Amino acid sequence: MSQIINILLFFLVSIFSFFFSISGYIYFTPQLIALISIIILILYFSKKIISTHLIALLINLIIFYTNGLSSPFFFLVYFLLFVIAFQNPPTTTLSYSLFLVLIMSQSLNSYVSVISLSSLLLITPLAWFIGKEYLEKIKDERIIADDETDILLWHSLKLKTGLCQIIDNCAQLLSQPIIPSQKEKLRYIKDSAKSLLNSSENLTKTIGEEPDET
Repeated sequence: MSQIINILLFFLVSIFSFFFSISGYIYFTPQLIALISIIILILYFSKKIISTHLIALLINLIIFYTNGLSSPFFFLVYFLLFVIAFQNPPTTTLSYSLFLVLIMSQSLNSYVSVISLSSLLLITPLAWFIGKEYLEKIKDERIIADDETDILLWHSLKLKTGLCQIIDNCAQLLSQPIIPSQKEKLRYIKDSAKSLLNSSENLTKTIGEEPDET
């Protein structure tokens, strides 16, 4: 449901920009662009939030205000698509790209505009693919991080506790009078448990340092 709302918001951004550019309020576009830019900066510096919807609105307003497909700033659409692709599911990027193609086609008026529209069609699958790969990478990293956390918890709560109990019990038995053969076996068990404990601690230390190295 949230994904559908997200896509609709992107659609509304483009629709608003298009109709604003053909309305009588077009002369206020520079002021509106300045206002949106200030809001974006305030959100970033105060709350460390970068709103892709506001960025999309800003870029759409600039492009439609400067003659749509023939705009010298049309290349900003490419950057916008990649920004959206890195922060949203691939379906969002694909849907918005196709909607942009549809609404941008309203400003076809020259060979240059045809080339711009064609380039937008060509860049769409590339942005979709790169965004998909990037989001899958993030998902894999989260899974690995969760697995590392589970390993560390298992080591600290179960393995380490169990090995320490084995070592303590062996030490107690070795302090009592027992036959030499049993003492040798208990020492072997104690030494093996210590070796496993040291190995597990080295392993968890290595796991804990890996994120810092990357």
